Amino acid sequence: MIQKVTLPKLGETVEVSTIDKWRKNEGDPVAVGDVLCDITTDKATLEVESYYRGTLLKVFAPAGKELPVGTLIAVIGEAGEKIPEDILAQAGAAAPAKKAAPREAAAQETPAAAAVAGAAVAAAGGRIIASPRARRSAEELLVDLARVRGTGPGGRIVEADVFAHAKGGRGGKGVKASPVARKMAAQMGVDLATLAAAGGKVMKDDVLRAASAPMTHVVPPPVPGKPGEVVPLSAMRRIIGERMLLSKQTIPCYYLEMDADVTDLVCLRNKMNARPGAQKVTFNDFILRACGVALKMFAAVNSRWVEGGIERRAEVSVGFAVSLDDGLIVPVVRSVDRKGLEQVAAEAAGLVDRARNKKLQPQEYQNGCMTISNLGMYGIRSFIPIVNPGESSILGLGMIADRVVFRQGGIQVRKIMTLTLAADHRVVDGAMGAQFLEVIRDALEAPQRLVE
Repeated sequence: MIQKVTLPKLGETVEVSTIDKWRKNEGDPVAVGDVLCDITTDKATLEVESYYRGTLLKVFAPAGKELPVGTLIAVIGEAGEKIPEDILAQAGAAAPAKKAAPREAAAQETPAAAAVAGAAVAAAGGRIIASPRARRSAEELLVDLARVRGTGPGGRIVEADVFAHAKGGRGGKGVKASPVARKMAAQMGVDLATLAAAGGKVMKDDVLRAASAPMTHVVPPPVPGKPGEVVPLSAMRRIIGERMLLSKQTIPCYYLEMDADVTDLVCLRNKMNARPGAQKVTFNDFILRACGVALKMFAAVNSRWVEGGIERRAEVSVGFAVSLDDGLIVPVVRSVDRKGLEQVAAEAAGLVDRARNKKLQPQEYQNGCMTISNLGMYGIRSFIPIVNPGESSILGLGMIADRVVFRQGGIQVRKIMTLTLAADHRVVDGAMGAQFLEVIRDALEAPQRLVE
């Protein structure tokens, strides 16, 4: 019996998707649960599984083509079964679809060609395909993954590739540096490649001089297109533009700003992260927990404006903005009010990794109650964020800076972070928004309660 395979709708805002690659070729046997193809939306790359058993009779949608959701992309049936004319007409298959490259052709690829493909893995769609351990090691060793040649399946970068690159590559000249200099460079954010002299070895003093030297300029990331050229919108950029415009046109916002003394939070985080084998905790993790506490208290903030009324949320779920090469995405930690800090930290770390690899599932980035957006790592003191449509508020986080304050009868230097809340006035009145932000601030200033 002929079974149609259509392009699934993987998210509320997803209207089109692109078939990244076919895992099955025409004529291949298919079992229930087999992965037929990978598709890319504006937010993630996901696998399409088969609901049917049989043979992949026809592929109507070639890899690399953007199609509307619901499009007929393939049919499954019994081997040799004839495809009805009405289905062929529906697919517009006047000519045979181009088959995927045979496996034999891939097997004949020369080692040199495979190496080039591994090095260019970041070029396709601007994404860098790397394992979670490789990404963690790259961050610790300050290795630019775009320059690493992957040796894993399909050119995927694995942890060994990062270590090899950090040491100068397999058989390459690499940067000669003492162990102390290499460790200090990683801690201080110094690129050893900029210090290496011909035949010389980078020492501790070289790293110290580079770290104390004034910064010259910021190198912006590359962008597609030439000067004067109109660059077509990517799916992600189009969705970002549409949703931000919708927010500005339809959501009447007000903005509240408050300073939080996070001196104790910084100390507590340092102690927690110094424990051997402990789950690493970020500042965002504390803030996710604080927002969960506040949303649990304020049911009106844990709501959203819908046609005909205001919907009260059934769970407390908080999203956090993650920057990507071609835009951003907001993964969501669900039921954050019922989870401990370390569990939140572990879930958030996993979401970040899947987001940067475009592997998030739709349920992992939909239906958040509010969002947090952190630009403090860029030296931004405060900023006004834009509320995501479908949410009641967004919290903008500035940098943690030493400030002189009058406290307990004397002058002290404390670590202060500015919080900026943007709220939908249709759902949250000003006084309630102020109290809500106050609860978040109080939670951050007494961080031990977020751990318990």
